Amino acid sequence: MADRKTSTRPSSRRESTYDLILFALIFGDLQPGSAVDEKRLARQFSVGLAGVRDALYRLSLEGLVERQPRIGTRIPDLGLRELQDVFEARVLIEGDCAALCAERATLDELEAMQSAFDGYSEAISQRDFRRLVRMDILFHRTMAAACRNSLIQKQVTMLHNNASRFWYFGLPRLKPAVLRADIEMHLKVVDAMKRRDAAAAKVAMSAVLGHFPDNVRDFLSLSAPMSLTEVKTDVGSEVDRRQRKRPEKRARTAAGVS
Repeated sequence: MADRKTSTRPSSRRESTYDLILFALIFGDLQPGSAVDEKRLARQFSVGLAGVRDALYRLSLEGLVERQPRIGTRIPDLGLRELQDVFEARVLIEGDCAALCAERATLDELEAMQSAFDGYSEAISQRDFRRLVRMDILFHRTMAAACRNSLIQKQVTMLHNNASRFWYFGLPRLKPAVLRADIEMHLKVVDAMKRRDAAAAKVAMSAVLGHFPDNVRDFLSLSAPMSLTEVKTDVGSEVDRRQRKRPEKRARTAAGVS
């Protein structure tokens, strides 16, 4: 029993370090286009250097960081091509994942997916975008595990991690009504799963995935005159959000657009 406990602890620490760095990537604390300092990350998160390197290796396999021999690790930019690739793959995979969940998910997993969004109205009204992203990640991770297919689970989780960077970038630019509608569509997926209606779950998940890429594509296009590596994505701060809009406002004014 003692040996078993000892063997699980390092895995748990690695998973924790992975999530810490993953969320820093999603929330823009590690900014697109920037270099990664492994020792600085270890100090920042109070973790071991080996854990940081293990997490960065896993993230490189997901395409969330780029590692180059003798050069180092950098955060990839947010680009239209990457956005299209991620969402095309999600549309192909996650609909079938939802269908499998309708057949295989336990009642506890279905409740976990539904409760993942508890308090979402408050989060939207408070513009707590980090909380919304964490809700969404919990929903999709639970769904991925509930399909009972390890290969699909890995792909769904990897694709959603990538998509979360784009979603967080776009969240402050979406109206509250749009955000509420998006979450309500997620809950319709759960409703179909609870009815054990695989076809309806697949259709509902397709509806979840179908609208968002166009919104984010528009945001990325609007940001094109400004380097995305210069966009401060800590949107939890209203002051920072206003500061980010100033270059766009100046550009519109110069062009004669109010």
